[in-house]
Parts: sequence; C-alpha cells; structure tokens
Amino acid sequence: MPPLTGPPTQGVGEGAGGGPPGGPPPYFRAVAVDYDGTLAEHGTVGRDVLAAVERARQRGLRVLLVTGRVLDDLRQVFPEVDRHVDAVVAENGAVVVSPAGKRLLAPPVDDRLAGSLRARGVAASAGDVLLACAGADEPIVLEEIRRLGAACQLVRNRAQLMVLPEGVSKGAGLLEALGDLGISRHNTVAVGDAENDLSLLAAAEVGVAVANAVEGVRERADLVLERAAGAGVADLLASDLLAGATAPLHPPRWQIVVGADDAGHDVALPASQLNLLVSGGTGEGKSFLAGLVVEQLVGLGYSLLVVDPEGDHSGLAHLRGVVVLRPADGVSPQLVGQLLRHRFSTVVLDLAGLGDDDQAGFLRRLVPEVHEVRTAAGLPQWLVIDEAHQVLGRRGAPEVLDPATRGHCIVTYRPEELPADVATTVDALVALTGPRPTSGLVDVAAAVYGLPRADVARLLTGPPGRALLGWREHPHRAVTFTIGRRTSPHLRHERKYDAVGLPEERRFSFRGPDNVFTGRSAGSLAQLHAAIAEADPEVITHHCGRGDFSRWVADVLHDPWLARELAAAEEAIRRAPGGAVPAETARTLRERLLGVLGRRVRP
Repeated sequence: MPPLTGPPTQGVGEGAGGGPPGGPPPYFRAVAVDYDGTLAEHGTVGRDVLAAVERARQRGLRVLLVTGRVLDDLRQVFPEVDRHVDAVVAENGAVVVSPAGKRLLAPPVDDRLAGSLRARGVAASAGDVLLACAGADEPIVLEEIRRLGAACQLVRNRAQLMVLPEGVSKGAGLLEALGDLGISRHNTVAVGDAENDLSLLAAAEVGVAVANAVEGVRERADLVLERAAGAGVADLLASDLLAGATAPLHPPRWQIVVGADDAGHDVALPASQLNLLVSGGTGEGKSFLAGLVVEQLVGLGYSLLVVDPEGDHSGLAHLRGVVVLRPADGVSPQLVGQLLRHRFSTVVLDLAGLGDDDQAGFLRRLVPEVHEVRTAAGLPQWLVIDEAHQVLGRRGAPEVLDPATRGHCIVTYRPEELPADVATTVDALVALTGPRPTSGLVDVAAAVYGLPRADVARLLTGPPGRALLGWREHPHRAVTFTIGRRTSPHLRHERKYDAVGLPEERRFSFRGPDNVFTGRSAGSLAQLHAAIAEADPEVITHHCGRGDFSRWVADVLHDPWLARELAAAEEAIRRAPGGAVPAETARTLRERLLGVLGRRVRP
C-alpha cells in the first residue's frame, strides 16, 4: 500500500488563515527562506512581506534566512535583516549567524584561485568562504580548479556561479542554524526558487517552491505556492499548514517501511503527523513491530518518548541517540525533559521496576515536562505508548496523551479498553494476525478499516509474523503484509528473566494448602523456577490445582505459549480422583514444571 501523501499541493493561496485559537501547538516551528527570488523580489523585501514575517514570529514561529549572498552584501541590500529574522545562513551554507554568534562552517576557498581567475579576466568576488562568479565563466573556473588541484565544488544559482569548499550546502548550513535555535529539521519548512535551494528543501520536513521557481525546483518540491516570491512566502506564513489547521503533508522521502505485501512491494507509513495504533493478541509481536517503527524513526532523526511499562524496548539503546531511563533507579521526570531538549534525542522510559500506582504517579509528574518541551520546540515528534490499555486507563494517567495532536504510536492487545477520544483519533491501524483474533480487536479494526466485521475476522486469522494495515480516511483499502526485520534486539519482557524481577504487588506468592503465605515469592521466571525446585510438594499441588502458575504467567508476564504449557502440566492435578495426589505424581509434576520453565529461563 502506498504511503498516505496528504492533500493536493494547492491549499496555500492568498488569504489563507491561521489555526484555531487555544488549540494544540502547531507541528512546524521554523520556516527557512531563500532571499533572492523568494523572500525578496529584485533584491528588495516588500513591506507587506516583512509584516507577514513579523506576525509569524509573534506567533512563535522562527524565521531563518538562507542565502547565497555574502553577509556584508546582504546587509547592504537588507540593512535590518538581523532584526527581522532569527538566524542567517549566508554564502550558500558556509556562514551561520545565530544567537550563538557568527561562525564559518568551512575554510575559505584556496586564495590562489581568486588570483588566477582575475589574471584570466574573470570577475571573482570573495566572501568569508566562497568565490562568486558569473555562470558564463564556468569553463574557465573548472580549468583553474583542476590546474591548482583545489578541493572545490561549483553551485549554480540561476545565472550566477558559486565556488565553495566540498560538502558545503544550504541544507547543511540550515541544520547547523536550527541546532543553535533548538529546533529539529522535522519541525521546519524550507522555501526556495533556484537550483542551489534543492539541498535546503531536502533538509527540511517539507520543501516548498514559490510559483516563480525554476522547473527543477518545482518538480522536486513537496508543495508549490500559488504566488511568486515574497507574496507566496507571505501566504505560506499565514497558512493553515503552518497553523496546524489542515491535513498534514507527508513527503514520500520521510516514511518508514513496516514490511512487504504479497507482491513484494514495501508497505510504508508516513514518518510524522500520524496517530498509529498497533494491536494484536498477546505474544503475537506488537512490541516487536512497535520497535521496528521506532528504530526507523530514530534513523530518520525524529525525537521520540517511548513509555515502556514492561521493559520490552531496552534493546533500542543500541541505536545512536537513544537513551534508556529507569525511574526505579531514581530517574526524575525533569531529567527526561532535559534529555528530550538535548539535540533531539530519543528517550525510552523503562517503567518495569515500578508498581502500577508508582508508574501512574511518575507519568502524572512527567506530563508537564513533556508538554513544556512540545509547546516550546515541538519535541518529541512522537510519543510511543506500549501497554496503552494500562497506561491510558489508569486513574490520573490519560492526560499523558493529547488525542487532539498527531504523533502517537499506541500499542495494546486490548484496543477496546482505550479511552473513546483516543480510539477515534487513530489515523491508521496495524493489526497483527493470529489463530483467534479477539472480538475487541475485530471491532476496532472494522471501524478503522471500514470493512464488515466478518471480513476483518477472516483477514486477521493467520500465522504469526503477518499484519494488516488500514486507514480511517481510506476505507476498504486494508492490505496484508509480512512484518519486516529489525536491526535492534527485541527484549521481550526483560524483567521476566532478570534477577530483580517485578515489584512486590505483582510477584507470585507461594502458599500452602491452607492458603497461608510460605514467606517466599517470585518476581521473574528465574525466581519462579528456583522456588518451585525448593517448594514442598503440597505447595506445588495447591497452586497447580487452582491453575495459579499458568494464570500468573498469562496475566502478569503475558507469555501465552508458556501459560499454555504450564496449564497442561497443572491439568494432571485437576484430573486426580478426589483431589488426592500421590507423592510420585507430585514429584513428576515438579519435574514437568521445571522442564517447561527451563525452556524459557536464561542460563
């Protein structure tokens, strides 16, 4: 299924309005604008355009000017530039001026080149880094670069030619300036008109061409404005797109691949501005697939906060820019907020060491921190919530997610237990196949996919490793696919196996036939294995007769295969006539339980 590509590129015209007051903060926080032919027409910025820039900045939008001009030249034609924009990227990305000061991003072009060009009659003007020439002089410039062995690149800007050090571009300069402002490329829109603006448009989440842009820029832009130069920029600054009051654009270069359909074609999702629900039965791979989504988003440079109640996602720490925090070790909500602000990192919040009440309390304290960062900088772009039926259903915890905003990945095996305002804001659903899909999953999938319930139940019945993707706004187009491979390790419910185990209220308490606590409990499979090996026979038969071992593994550790194997062993007690269990049967039962557990417990 092709990725959702958003509305046609025609909604930003004269008179476009802003978003509703008091609504959620908009996704885009910065606009990067080229100067000549984009913000300026014939070298001058109109008063109406400057007024539009100022109104946008008053709303909190950061405006960056990205130009091929030398800084001194720019300030001569636009004397008040430093007052009207938040940062300047000059010399086609080689020079940055921001609140952090002025800095050069590359050494100047070899000064021998300017002298040799002038000796051959070429008018070459030098900036802090680049040399500027006429486009017609390109053959001579190339000859001199080869003769001198200079490491340079040539960049065309309509009729002009710039000689720059290798690796310099408007796109690279933009990333540096955005870093100084604390804004991600993914919360940025870039606007240009000429060939040297292509890297600028590609560096931002959405690349925009003014109506007067050269054909190559128009073809590669994500959005083409209806009006030319400054008038088009003014329309964009006042548009519903920037205010967050229209359907988002989803450029195809920013997408993630979750698998392949039966024809071998990639099945893709937009990488931003999407509410995604991942659901399926226990043990069918929901957390694995969510991790697949997360690792691709991290690879594209998005910032995420992963709420991980059961420790499934600690393996993501292998990815660059990902840090795993465990509140049980004393991590504070303030530290989470600080890390989200720091260079757009991703935080996995492993809550497995906390009880339900402590998890909910930590999330309540975390909400203001996340809201502050999202309001100020649009970070994180994604909030991933595993075991969402627990996290969003706890008293006082639902406010951790704002259903009115996009950028949520909600993972649960009980979608019917999600709050109604969450379920109705889901844009897309990935439902995993299994031997017996639950009625709750079938109901939710039928609502999102726009398909009859019987058809959904049939599509969701299948082997592991498969899933169904469908869109609320594109009914009857659900597609079945094979889930892709991950690069980071998946640690399924890590706390099942470790030495620390679960908090006290979730541990298995061993009791005798009179239901009196023996003084021993288990918080992981390793501890359960050790306790069964040492427990009195009557304790084991008491719990097996009630189905306690299999129930705890299913309800607390969410391991359906192991629960079924343990239940088969427990059945020997329930078949015993009159409830009398011979000693030999008790010993055999213990050995069988240990054998089943031994297949899961790490050595």
